[in-house]
Amino acid sequence: MFEEIILSNSSEKQAKLKGPALRAYKKPDIGVDINNKSAYYVIRDCGLITSKYLVPFIWTCFEDPFNDLKGKFSKDDIKDFLKRAEKENDAKHLKHIIIGDIKNRFETKVVTSSVFDYSKEEDDIYGSYYSDAEEIDNDTVETEMTEEEMLIKFFDVS
Repeated sequence: MFEEIILSNSSEKQAKLKGPALRAYKKPDIGVDINNKSAYYVIRDCGLITSKYLVPFIWTCFEDPFNDLKGKFSKDDIKDFLKRAEKENDAKHLKHIIIGDIKNRFETKVVTSSVFDYSKEEDDIYGSYYSDAEEIDNDTVETEMTEEEMLIKFFDVS
């Protein structure tokens, strides 16, 4: 899973908190005596929040996450992550952080040539080809990479 790859490639000690956080969420009183009802809910909810938002925290701990995680993901990891980000708030939050970091750091515009339809003849099919007018390059289109394309390119997924 995309998030597990981020955690497993981190040297931060907190990256190993996901499992204990889930256990604390499911059974807040495991291994401790709780003398206050509120403490039970604080431990439970802290476990839940930690399990959901640990990965964005660990992401920010990487000095250069794109370099450090280069080649670690597969296309299936990325497709699964983007699909889950449509429904799961924690995955959506992480996606927004990563895509924002990509857009701030890298060029995500793609310049392509437009395709001409040679089957249709226009009134002046030779246009300005024979004139002294400066040639204008109107045959290029600039588009934004898709999120999947960005993740594949900047994590060097093969």
